[in-house]
Amino acid sequence: MIIPKKLEAGDKIGVISTARKITIEELSPAIKTIESWGLKVVLGINLFKEEDQFSGTVEQRTADLQGMIDDNSIKAILCARGGYGTVQIIDSIDFNNLKKNSKWIVGYSDVTVLHSHLNNSRNC
Repeated sequence: MIIPKKLEAGDKIGVISTARKITIEELSPAIKTIESWGLKVVLGINLFKEEDQFSGTVEQRTADLQGMIDDNSIKAILCARGGYGTVQIIDSIDFNNLKKNSKWIVGYSDVTVLHSHLNNSRNC
């Protein structure tokens, strides 16, 4: 298992949702808390999109996760919501950049799909 470096003041945290939709009103308290720790919040381009119960289409959620994985300035990825949905995108994600640029992937519920995939992958 690869363990990323600890977060430090000034580090960027990417916030996305690989599953259920969320609003800025629901997310604002968490953003304020993260910023109070000295971290910078970067919101996914599609974070507030809606497709039924999801935070955007499969393509949009895939693009947000892939973008955060590929952005070397992002030190952690926070999945804002759980719920069924991550399983829809898992096979479309290229995790290879995490081998060179490890980062924290944080969340609950459906984020277990990401953790399990990474734990079982020989590529990451």
